[in-house]
Amino acid sequence: MASPNRLQHYGWDASPYSAKTRAYLRFKGIPHDDVHPTARRLYGEIQKAVGRMVMPTVRLPDGTWLQDSSEIIDALEAAHPSPSIAPPGPRQRLASLLLEVHGDEWLPIVIMHTRWNVPENAAFARTEFAREGLPWLPGFLGRALVAPIWKRMAGYRGILGIQDSTIPGIEAFGRELIARLDAHLAQHAFLLGGRPCLGDFALFGPLWAHMWRDPGTRHWFDAAPAVVAWMERLQAPPVSGDFLPDDDVPESLDAVFQTLFAEHWVHLTDLKAKIDGWCEANPGATRVPRSLGDTPFLIGGASGTRRLLTSAWWMVQRPLDAYDAFDAAGRAAADGWLRRVGGYEGLQLPRSHRFVRRGFKIVLEQPA
Repeated sequence: MASPNRLQHYGWDASPYSAKTRAYLRFKGIPHDDVHPTARRLYGEIQKAVGRMVMPTVRLPDGTWLQDSSEIIDALEAAHPSPSIAPPGPRQRLASLLLEVHGDEWLPIVIMHTRWNVPENAAFARTEFAREGLPWLPGFLGRALVAPIWKRMAGYRGILGIQDSTIPGIEAFGRELIARLDAHLAQHAFLLGGRPCLGDFALFGPLWAHMWRDPGTRHWFDAAPAVVAWMERLQAPPVSGDFLPDDDVPESLDAVFQTLFAEHWVHLTDLKAKIDGWCEANPGATRVPRSLGDTPFLIGGASGTRRLLTSAWWMVQRPLDAYDAFDAAGRAAADGWLRRVGGYEGLQLPRSHRFVRRGFKIVLEQPA
């Protein structure tokens, strides 16, 4: 039974961002109750506290609410700094934050395809939604009543660019990412050594909560035993270990970052240009629309169009802020690694029109 004197973590097993924060809490050994909220709680207590029905959310023992996986982890890291998931060196710190952006903002293309376009996965997800949201009802009735929730989720496929022309590339990207991670994790316990970083949790969330748990895509991991073992380690009791010495980002991750910059970052560059143009055309605005039209994009070598979702820019600011805070030596070290993986130019994006989160909403830090 949940205790009001312990941290309350609200999230379903089917939620990738809840998997991210749940694994983090376990690694840190932070006392907490892992609560799978019913539909009644989502529509009532949680929506009242944070403004919408969303997961994960956290209620601290003092009654403070946190929402958004990145802000939850940031707040808990400040309160529980050891062992830190932020590497001290500039290369590793930047790599970790870039992988968080990749996991949170790009992998949803893959997992929303695999969950809602693979019939076995879609049926499993509908049953999961009913089991978690309406546990007191018979399964057939629960599945009928949660239809609005899963239909809304499935509706994001078009927004994310999941279409006939891109599905081959989406699947190629997903399978290639798993293969590349497996080759790397066969040599290292976690992405950057013997301790998980933020990037570990961000990639784990979608891979585990959607692709591994959903029965129609579990076979994607048949040839990736090191990835499966890594996912198990991230859910185990706290481990002792440290990041690789000398601020090393292993070359076995280079292909992951090269693809990140060649495809994902190009889309984010287009997004930034669109945000800047909108702000210049709307002086005095305090918020940017949630989307700014559609744009061509590339994934797994396949071309399509997807929506420009402006909230992604708040995430991109996280590695950019870290990069800007490096001293001259740290910047030189980071730049050398970025050039190796084809990312140097990408980190020179304009820093204008900064986003911040206020009252659980993303707004402009200063009027446009």
